[in-house]
Amino acid sequence: MELSEKQIEILVAAEKIFGRRGIDAASVRDIAKEANINVAMISYYFGSKDKLVENLFSWRISTFNTSLELISQNTTLSPFEKLQGILKAYLNRILEKPEFHRIMAREYSKRDSILEVDNKINELKIKNLEYITNIISEGYSEGFFKRKAPAEAVVMVVIGGTSYLILNEKTYMKQWGLSSHEEFTEHIHEEYYPYLIDSLKAILLYDEK
Repeated sequence: MELSEKQIEILVAAEKIFGRRGIDAASVRDIAKEANINVAMISYYFGSKDKLVENLFSWRISTFNTSLELISQNTTLSPFEKLQGILKAYLNRILEKPEFHRIMAREYSKRDSILEVDNKINELKIKNLEYITNIISEGYSEGFFKRKAPAEAVVMVVIGGTSYLILNEKTYMKQWGLSSHEEFTEHIHEEYYPYLIDSLKAILLYDEK
């Protein structure tokens, strides 16, 4: 989607506010203050708070979908390398944009979430499952994988585990004696990423016979 530089600045400011307070508790005035702009500019660029929220989700989701599509269509990678690439992309996105991940998790769990946002999250999840399903089918048919595991298993065990760590970052930072998100990110990459890869191998490379 095409956004101006000013629109992106406003969306980044809104993301910070929504991450701290939640979408419902945040006001347009809060966002304007964070972006250092007049409240009227938000109406000018987005029309309403709901439309701003929709644009935020469209922007983040479309960017991520593009990166996954490039990985899945990269013919120089083996099927397992493609799944590693998708896992790495997930990990990087969640660690680099923790505010958006928390916003998405909160919004999706609500019964009265904005319909357009709900639809976009569903589309993202379904599209991601399609990418993973196609890669698993490719790897199984070519003999790379020992079993044709469902894509949902990869998502639940590997990606779900990563998401759980991020949503409980405060607890694990205290548990591990860390003092910043940067330290948390480094710890995940160094200590837990290898276990995620091992989990991926266990799901796909274990000989079911």
